[in-house]
Amino acid sequence: MSILSGGGSPRGAYLALAALTVVWGANWVVMKLALANADPVVLNVERTWLAVAVLFAALASMRNPLAPQASWTAIVVTGFFQTTVNFGATTMALAGGGAGRTSVLVFTMPFWTLVIARIVLHERVRGLQWLAVACAFAGLTMVVAPWDWRGDLAPKLWATLSGLGWAAGTVATKYFQREHPTDPVNFIAWQMLVGVLPLTFLALALDFAPTRWSIAQGLLFFYVGAISTAFGFLLWVAVLKHLPAGTASLNMFAIPPIALVSSMAVFGERLTANEWTGIGLIGAGLAILAAIAWRASRRAEPIEVTPTPLEGG
Repeated sequence: MSILSGGGSPRGAYLALAALTVVWGANWVVMKLALANADPVVLNVERTWLAVAVLFAALASMRNPLAPQASWTAIVVTGFFQTTVNFGATTMALAGGGAGRTSVLVFTMPFWTLVIARIVLHERVRGLQWLAVACAFAGLTMVVAPWDWRGDLAPKLWATLSGLGWAAGTVATKYFQREHPTDPVNFIAWQMLVGVLPLTFLALALDFAPTRWSIAQGLLFFYVGAISTAFGFLLWVAVLKHLPAGTASLNMFAIPPIALVSSMAVFGERLTANEWTGIGLIGAGLAILAAIAWRASRRAEPIEVTPTPLEGG
């Protein structure tokens, strides 16, 4: 694909972005299917190591440096939030909850990013961004329903933690890259490698059930690890070379609906009235952020916080 080698056109970038949105949207259902024959911790470790191998192979094929270019502090901090917390919590949430519901809660990341960036980067939350945050918080409260401690509260909390970890990893990336920019593929490969180590030690130390391998499980595993996690990120980096970051990041707003519709079709996932209301509020907040990003990209204005998805689930 020419866009991966630095060629291509804006039209090709838009097509690649549309393909990436579908890949990341479908990933939630694929991962849920893979979890039927694998422990969540074990699956997360296996798919992340596969992604690491693919990313380092990509670096080698592009003849880019394999040695880490960022500081170890940047790699460890980002790896902890982006890989250990985000990837780990996402898998735990999917193990106990619906794929559609989980994706919506994880994709509260843009709102957590605004809040964390205000504290860490001193970036101001302005105007309609406050309305977006308010809608997201109200929607999150409706979906999580902390007043009802029965049922599947734990998966909802895991999914929320994943969104928080993703946001913290995004802000950490921006913080460390601000003064010492490095090759993004090199950086993500190393932070992913370091971030998976705690999960690997956990899997080795505790007696988790081994993955029940089959041809179908192997195909699901390949999709989650190689296509969605590794190739998806490589495609995302390539897209950013041709499109404004604000425009490109809008792909994330289409992913939860794709995941929700897919989960309803495949698993028969059904939501309560409160959850539909909460998802509607979250969707309204996402739409507000999308409109802000679209307007800024049309005017070639910088966006205070540009969510940079490293993986869509």
